[in-house]
Amino acid sequence: MQLRALTAIETTAALIWSVAAGGALASDAHPTPQALFDAAQAAFDRSDWPAAVSGYRTALAALKPNSAAIPVIHARLAGALQRTGRRAEAEAEAKLAIARFEAQKVGKNDDLALSYVLLASLHRGAADNDLAITEYRNALATMTSDAPAALLQPRYGLAMATLTANPDLAASTLDSILTDASVFASISKTDQANVLSARAMAELNRGQAKLASSYIEKALTLTGRTTTKINIVQVQIRGNAALIYAKLGDEENVRQYLTYSGAGHLPDGSWLSAAEKDLPVCDSVIGPNDFAVVDFTIGDDGRAWGANTLYASRPGPVGATFATAVNTWRWKPDALAKLNPFWRASVRLELRCVTHPPLLTLNDPFRTATSDWLAKSGYDPALAKGVFDPHATGGAPVPAAFVALWKADGDRAVAAAGATLDAALVAANAPIDVRAYAIYLAATPQSAHGARSYQAAHARTLAAAIQAVDRIAGADHARAWLQAEYGLALEASYALAPAKTALQAVAALPLGTLPADDPIRSLAVLHLALIDKRSGAAALADQRLNNAGIDAEQCSLLDVRPVARNTDISSSTFPAEALRWRFEGTVREAFDIAADGRVQNVRTVLSYPPFVFGPATERAVGQFRYLPPTLGNQVLGCVGQTVNVSYRMPN
Repeated sequence: MQLRALTAIETTAALIWSVAAGGALASDAHPTPQALFDAAQAAFDRSDWPAAVSGYRTALAALKPNSAAIPVIHARLAGALQRTGRRAEAEAEAKLAIARFEAQKVGKNDDLALSYVLLASLHRGAADNDLAITEYRNALATMTSDAPAALLQPRYGLAMATLTANPDLAASTLDSILTDASVFASISKTDQANVLSARAMAELNRGQAKLASSYIEKALTLTGRTTTKINIVQVQIRGNAALIYAKLGDEENVRQYLTYSGAGHLPDGSWLSAAEKDLPVCDSVIGPNDFAVVDFTIGDDGRAWGANTLYASRPGPVGATFATAVNTWRWKPDALAKLNPFWRASVRLELRCVTHPPLLTLNDPFRTATSDWLAKSGYDPALAKGVFDPHATGGAPVPAAFVALWKADGDRAVAAAGATLDAALVAANAPIDVRAYAIYLAATPQSAHGARSYQAAHARTLAAAIQAVDRIAGADHARAWLQAEYGLALEASYALAPAKTALQAVAALPLGTLPADDPIRSLAVLHLALIDKRSGAAALADQRLNNAGIDAEQCSLLDVRPVARNTDISSSTFPAEALRWRFEGTVREAFDIAADGRVQNVRTVLSYPPFVFGPATERAVGQFRYLPPTLGNQVLGCVGQTVNVSYRMPN
C-alpha cells in the first residue's frame, strides 16, 4: 500500500468533513442506498479504506441515475481511493463529483469543496502546481462548513502550493489562519505547529531568514526539539529549522536539527544511489545558480511522488521545475527493503540543474529497444531499467526472468538468471537487440572490489557475452557494441594493449556493419586516441580523429570516459562537523574537464542531507585530474561529467 505523508492538518480536516456531512443522504426515499452509504461511511470513519471503497461503489450502483446523492458518494469514494494509494482512480472520481455537482447547479457544498481539495493535493508541487492553486481557491469558494479544521485545510494547502511560486501569497494566506485567534486556538498543537512551520518557510522564501527563525522556534516549542522518538510532523519541522539556520549561517543548529530529524542517520545508506533520477537541464527558467530543497515520498513500488519544493533560490517557477523532475524518479523496490517506510514518507534533498542533458551511453539504444518491445508485448517497460514492481509479473516467463536477473545476488546466480532470461526471450521471439541487452545485463560483475578490479571482472564477463552474441544470427551490430564495451572495460582496468586491440577491431568494421557516424564507432575511435595520447603519441591521436572525421560537435553528446589520472577522495574530505554529528550522506557533483585535464565548473547538483557534504566534496572533486580526448586544443565530449560520492561513518 502506498500512502502519502499527510500532515495532521489534512487528516483532521478530512475526518471533520466526513462527520459533518454524514447525513447527506437522509432525504433519499429509498432505504437501501442509505444503508449502504451508512456502512461505507462507517468504514471510512474507522479508516477501513478498502471496505469504504467497496461500500461507496455498491451504494452508487443502487442509486437512481438522477439522484442528488451521486456526486456526494463520488467525492467520498475519491477520498477513500486516495488513502489506498490509487491516485489516478481518486482523481477520476473527484472530477466526476465536481462534474455532477455542476450538472445539478450546486455552487456551494462541502463535498464539492472536498473534491477540489483532493485534486489540489494530487496536483500540488510539480507540473500541475498552478492548477492546484486554482483548485484550492475553488475549494475555499465552494465550502459551507464553518468547522475550523475544514477551513484550515484549503488555506494551508494554498499556502504550501504557493510557498516558492508566490511566497507573499503564502504568507498572507497563513496569516489569515494565525490572526483568527478563535480558529487557531481551536486546532490541535500539531496543526498549529504545521501552520507556524509553513509560515517560517514562507518568510525564508521571501528572503527573511531571521523572521523565519522566530516562527520556526514557536513550532519547535509546540512539537519538541530533541526528542529521539519522532513522528513525520517533527521530522519535517526540524528539517525546516535546519534549512532556516543554514541560511543564517548557524552551523551548530543546522547539524542539531538535521540530526534530530533523522537525516543522515538512516540504517542503510545505499538507497539513494539505487534509483533512476535525472535532474532538470538548466535553461531559461532555471539557471546554474538556482537550487531548491524538495520533499517527496517514495512509494512501495519505488516511484517518487508528492514532490513539494520547500525552498527555492528565487520565487516563481523554479520550485515547480525541480519538483516535476523528482516526480519522474524511480527506485528498484528491492533496494528500498532496508529503508523503513517511515523514512520514505518524507525524503528531503538539495538539488541543482545540470548544464548538459544526460550523455549518450552505448547501451542507450539497446535499452530503449528493450523497453519498447516489453511495452509492445504487454509487459512493464521499466523491467529494462530494474525499476518496477517485482510482484507484478503475472507469472509470465519473460517478466519473471527479468525480475530474477535484477534480484540475483552473486556472479553465479546472475549468470544462471541471465541464461534463463535469454531462453525466455528466444521462446518469445524477442528482437536481437533485446537479447543482446539481456546478455549485457547478465555480464555485470557482482563480487569485484574497487574500480580497477571491477573493470577487469567486467572485461572477463563481457568476453563471455560476446561469445554468446556470436551465436545469434544477424547480431553484428550488437556484437560491435559489446566489443566496444569490452575494450572500454580493459582500458579502465589499465590493460591498455588488449584494450587497443579490442577497440581497433571495432574501428575496422566495414561501414555496412557499423556506419561512420555510429556512436559505437565514434567512441571506439575517441578512446583509441586517448590510448595513443596516454602512450605519448599525441600527433597520432589527432591524426586518428581527423581521419575518422571526428569533431567536437559530434562528440558533445557522447559519454566519453576520460582516463583518470587522479580521482582520489581521502578520509580527510569528510567534514569534521559531519563526523562529530555522525552524519552519513550522498552527493552528486557535476563538472567539465579542460584540455589540460583539470576539472572546472564543479557544482553540487544533488545532496542528502542538504547543506552538509556539498562544499567539501566540491573542493575534493576540484582536485581531480584526467587525460581527456582532445583534437588540437579542444576537448572532445568531456563536458557534463558527474560523479557520486558517498560518505559512510568508519567502523
